[in-house]
Amino acid sequence: MTELLTSTQFWLGVFLLTCFQIGKYGELDEQDEDLRRWFGVIPNLRARHFLGLRSYVSTLVLFLLLTFAAYLLVCLLSPSLISGWLRVTEGKENTGFAETIRSVPYPLFIAAAFMGLANPAIPGFSKVANLMRDIFHDLVGVPRLVANTATDFSVELWNKLSTSDARLAQLEEWTKLDWQNKIRDYADIAFYQTELSRRADELNKSNLSTSSEKEIKALLEQIIYVLSIAAVRKGGGAALRGLAKDLGVREPRSKNVPVRGLVAGALLSIVALTILWFAIPLAAPIVDRLNGEQRLDFWPDGQDALKTSGIYLLAQAIPILLAATILIISLSPNSNTEDDKLTLRGIVEKYSLTLLTITGVVFFFDYAQVISDYGINSPAPPESPVRFFASWIPFNALHSVISLVLCVVLLNYIVRGEIRTPGVSFFYLVIVSTAAVIFSFLYAVARLRFDFGKPLAIDYIIIICLLNTVAAAISLYLSQCICHRRLMKSVQPENTAPPPKTAAAP
Repeated sequence: MTELLTSTQFWLGVFLLTCFQIGKYGELDEQDEDLRRWFGVIPNLRARHFLGLRSYVSTLVLFLLLTFAAYLLVCLLSPSLISGWLRVTEGKENTGFAETIRSVPYPLFIAAAFMGLANPAIPGFSKVANLMRDIFHDLVGVPRLVANTATDFSVELWNKLSTSDARLAQLEEWTKLDWQNKIRDYADIAFYQTELSRRADELNKSNLSTSSEKEIKALLEQIIYVLSIAAVRKGGGAALRGLAKDLGVREPRSKNVPVRGLVAGALLSIVALTILWFAIPLAAPIVDRLNGEQRLDFWPDGQDALKTSGIYLLAQAIPILLAATILIISLSPNSNTEDDKLTLRGIVEKYSLTLLTITGVVFFFDYAQVISDYGINSPAPPESPVRFFASWIPFNALHSVISLVLCVVLLNYIVRGEIRTPGVSFFYLVIVSTAAVIFSFLYAVARLRFDFGKPLAIDYIIIICLLNTVAAAISLYLSQCICHRRLMKSVQPENTAPPPKTAAAP
């Protein structure tokens, strides 16, 4: 890893990929069937038109950080994954691949493949950027939140204005300066005026009087869509509530995506895992005493201690944090009020699909980790690929059970309303730690007995239990912080506009 981080090729790839991803994040998915009809209403729309400046910058930074982490991970693991895959599937040493890696600027090749410029291309790799963009846009509601809200406003207002005269009067009112002064506090007036000027002929009073009902309805929908974008451009998603009030329609339900909580959680995880990365090798003398007369067969120690410690972190802590992240994103903001009367069995049944997805993600993550280990540690190639993959099914299944059980505990914590009060419940901290220790111990003993062929190894049991317990505690803390903030925002919506300005006394 040190060699990679000091490589000019790697940092050049980071720079090129960052520039590419900044442009990619600003693009909209014009292939979305549900949103295609809106793209022609206002030309040259970008993602920044659907978010306030602060929200756009913060989500872009998170998007770039995730890109950097993925790029670093791919550069670190892809040679070992490919090498391990070749060793497993071919059943023999493959020295040609390592020589090929050394002969090409591998980090630049990965960056080029990510941008779709590599030759030969890696099938499907260039679509990862579009997938990441679409996931992030969906999380923050770009542009679906504005489009759906504008549609709801249009339908309600059209039904409210039951006569043609009332609808024409409403369209005429939206062109007046009084209306623009009314929405000035939370809407981008310059953008609104530009779009009105593009529709000047359609909004002309003489043309409106001769327009059909279908044309009037289409024009009303367009103006409301323009108003919604103008509001979001200046005041973010919260400004839509102010627009709803001035239009006389119901306020939109907040999507309340925990973007800030996820950013804070990512930072906390990075800090905690970095400390663990170095603390584990430093604790080798202490564990050596606990281990007794046996030598440290599994605890990171010696020249490759940091490398081994990083592999343990990747294999044990990351799956739990990944599982908790998937769980938190999948929950609605009101899960604690909608399901607080469910039994534990009812919780598992209701969220069974989410739990099954999490289990599957961890299960296949473990397979990638095993294949990567074959490329890093260069063990003897297996006799049969089928037998190799089959032999890891019970271990990966048992390891995924750790994340599954912890997610059930987190679900019970959230659904029971424990997130309503600030601060982590000490009772649940004990429960989640106990569950992590019990199932981690079971996993460690199973690996020692049936994989390594050893009856007992204190150092291996300690490191497996320690990493899973720390990751479980971090997940509980993140669940509390993120879900509590989402709940507070859904119960007490923030004000949409600043208080009216009062004239100074003469």
